[in-house]
Amino acid sequence: MNRTSKLASLAVMVAALCSGCGSAPKERFYTLAPASGPATAAAPVTASNAQPRLTIAIGPVRVPDAVDRPQMVVREGPNRVEILEQQRWAGSLRSEIGRALAAGVGERLPDARVSAADSQAARSAAYRVGIDVERFDAALNGSVSVQALWTVRQDNGTQLASGRYSATEPTGAGGYEAIAAAYARTLAGLSSVIADAVQGAPIAPVAGK
Repeated sequence: MNRTSKLASLAVMVAALCSGCGSAPKERFYTLAPASGPATAAAPVTASNAQPRLTIAIGPVRVPDAVDRPQMVVREGPNRVEILEQQRWAGSLRSEIGRALAAGVGERLPDARVSAADSQAARSAAYRVGIDVERFDAALNGSVSVQALWTVRQDNGTQLASGRYSATEPTGAGGYEAIAAAYARTLAGLSSVIADAVQGAPIAPVAGK
């Protein structure tokens, strides 16, 4: 084998090694919905509790265009954000927020059936909660800030309650998982506000009764 052939073979080997070392970093996925807690015994279904007292649909959820994407977005300065290709939401951000709020409101209103607006169960809900997220900001190893308008309506469109919710939660030094956890805590606070508003609203008849 002459010198030129040896150099060509070496170049091929180096290129192969480099291509193996240059594989894309692993993507990680995060959710805002809380993990299911310990199972509890279900109440027996009788004539008096066969139907829930309240039926609630959470959504539609609107989010700012800047964060309405699969990737997690973090703020790097007053006028700069970073879109993280390897740190992603498990579902769309709108659906993640909707599911987290549905779980939170359902936990606080055990006699209600609470579902996300895009689910089959939401079609016959007596109450509908619209969420317009105005701010959904995070800084790595800093804090997250959430600001949202919420509105509770009956299924006929009658507005029963509304308000603006604002919260900031520290993330500590836990990285991107800590960001998702801090967002989940802010949504738990919003869930409490919505649950209180629905509980104080006139009781709408449950579909099918």
